[in-house]
Amino acid sequence: MDKIIDNKISKKERILSFCIYAFFILYIVFLLRITLFKQAPMYNLFAAIGASERTISIIPFKSIFDMISTDVSLMRILENVLGNIIIFIPFGLLLPIILKKENKNIILNGVIFSAFIEIIQFILGLGSTDIDDLIFNTIGVITGYLLFTTIKKQSKSNLSFLISMTVLVFISGSIAFGILFVNNTDLFLISPRETTVENREFVQDFIETQNYLSGKFVEVKDSTLTVEKRVQNASEKKELMDVKITPDSRIYICYVKIDYFFSTVSGEHQRYEQILYSDFISNESEVIKKGNNVSIWSSDGKKVDNLVVFEWLE
Repeated sequence: MDKIIDNKISKKERILSFCIYAFFILYIVFLLRITLFKQAPMYNLFAAIGASERTISIIPFKSIFDMISTDVSLMRILENVLGNIIIFIPFGLLLPIILKKENKNIILNGVIFSAFIEIIQFILGLGSTDIDDLIFNTIGVITGYLLFTTIKKQSKSNLSFLISMTVLVFISGSIAFGILFVNNTDLFLISPRETTVENREFVQDFIETQNYLSGKFVEVKDSTLTVEKRVQNASEKKELMDVKITPDSRIYICYVKIDYFFSTVSGEHQRYEQILYSDFISNESEVIKKGNNVSIWSSDGKKVDNLVVFEWLE
């Protein structure tokens, strides 16, 4: 009778261990997805290679201080810090089970894996390489490992330990996946979004070329268009730029309507309309509002050749 019971327990342990192994594999896949290929869609993952500028920061917490000094929102900073910690907690939690080891080498393995990701990001141009990420990832591994040892000590048997771990992994994994799916649905899209464009012939000759300036419309006064230049990264500061707009300038407004699937753009509808120079200068109907996104094409950097103002529709 005891032998039968032992066999049943062993079978349960094998099933639970298999579940944990399977979750760990899925976790590693998702970890690589959101760290290395977050800029690329599922249907074209390798499009992200070389897409980002190669940057490296080896000064601890410099990136955090840079974000604080450039008025980045507290929520954005917390997302960066806590996100880098949380995504590595499962690594420290599950790796001891996978390797069947309970020692500080687990933390070292976490550091090595995090460093590997940062190095690959730099080599393949998949994102910025930052010592802060390594630090916060390591904190996540340590947190996960401490959680593992705590659960292990509190468990009366290996079976109860595996049950506790499986339940914890299932619940926390489901919550994490749900949050990730709702807030970053684009990570899971397997087909490109549909874009429909009306009157594209108006802008066909320049819209695909590199623009001179993008930013937000501030004002137009005495044929001078003032734009707040778009900030590309946390190290850049907001800057107002002036360009001349003349009767020869071609001015368009692009009405944009976005369809969403949870947090992700699933479809986009664009409609272009041309605006007369006199209407733009007077702007009596206030079609162009302060804060509208604009893109400017200029051959000499002084006057506007083509201007597109974007208006988002509800």
